[in-house]
Amino acid sequence: MNMAALVNQKSAFTERIKRIESGKQYEHVDVIGHSTQKRYERAFGTKHQRKQQRPKRTLFEKVMVLIAFLCGMSSVLIGRLAYFHMSKLEGLPDAFYDLGARGMVLFAFVLAAILLVIFHLSTRSRFPALLVGCVVMHYGEAAVASNAPEVWSQFFSAEYTALMAEKGQDYRITPAG
Repeated sequence: MNMAALVNQKSAFTERIKRIESGKQYEHVDVIGHSTQKRYERAFGTKHQRKQQRPKRTLFEKVMVLIAFLCGMSSVLIGRLAYFHMSKLEGLPDAFYDLGARGMVLFAFVLAAILLVIFHLSTRSRFPALLVGCVVMHYGEAAVASNAPEVWSQFFSAEYTALMAEKGQDYRITPAG
């Protein structure tokens, strides 16, 4: 080994020691350093923490999931009601009347987005509950109209209630089972 290379190594080593002592450690891509390990543990926890069971849902979180579900159902119902009654108005643009079921979906989407912000329903467990509530009410409307036509006729016209009750006759709940 020649002397110039040895001097170069020694100076590079002393410079690296100075950087490490001053806190300016350069970490190679293939070598995990202390600060990289700390950032990883802060983000994902230690091995022991990852193995521990996640904390159980609190009563508040369970109630908020139920509220999210009910908000989803109510947004579809109110969206359907709003479009149903606004389509009876005259003087609106022709494109509004041509929306049909898409108009209800548009109203429900806007209302669900508003409820999402108001009640902070964008968490991992609440958002799916909101979506499930929307889907349940969208597809379950026929079953509700079939089982409670007198209640449904208070919200909608008699023709629409009869149409929905006919669609949901397979979902009728009887005392016999």
